[in-house]
Amino acid sequence: MLLDHHMEPSTADVIDWVNQAIEQGARAVRTGALFPNAAPAFVESGFRVADTLTLLARDLGEPAASIHPSRRPRDTIATRLRRLRPAMLDEAAAIDRRSFSTPWANDSTALADILRATPYHRSRGVWSDGRMVGFSISGRADRSGYVQRLAVDPSARRRGIAEVLVDDALRWMRRRNISTAMVNTAADNLPALALYESFGFERQPGSLVILERALT
Repeated sequence: MLLDHHMEPSTADVIDWVNQAIEQGARAVRTGALFPNAAPAFVESGFRVADTLTLLARDLGEPAASIHPSRRPRDTIATRLRRLRPAMLDEAAAIDRRSFSTPWANDSTALADILRATPYHRSRGVWSDGRMVGFSISGRADRSGYVQRLAVDPSARRRGIAEVLVDDALRWMRRRNISTAMVNTAADNLPALALYESFGFERQPGSLVILERALT
């Protein structure tokens, strides 16, 4: 919901969300990556900074970025790109856990929340030898697009799978007349930064924040 960088929740909005989490039995809550204009209401409601992220953006009005020939994925991988259906989220969550350290990995419930975070989304998985080896979730709000989550199983890296997923997301955004694509990643995640920069993304000034608050 807050992936749209134009949204500015009020303190009342945040208090309402916290109360909903309490009613559901949560003992702590953590936000997704928040743009600077969305963070103040959370801070005023008792949230603290858990992590900071680098924001990258790309103007989709420019010519489409091509994958460097030495890193172009094999066609056999590209043909295994399929829609990520709800029944597949457990498998995607297992990849997410193997790809990201605790506490940043997502379970299937969190991935479902990411799918609902923007008015429109595209989710795709890549299969190899009968098993999912990577997935991506992208969203659209107005004329802004967001690469919300991308993970590749550690056992299947360096095969061009991440490039396939980013390329698919950007093509989807371009077909829907999205003007700007955005993505965030940890500031020290050098492979991810290199991946997105190879597609024409540029690092933006300032940082995004992830905030959290204990409820008990």
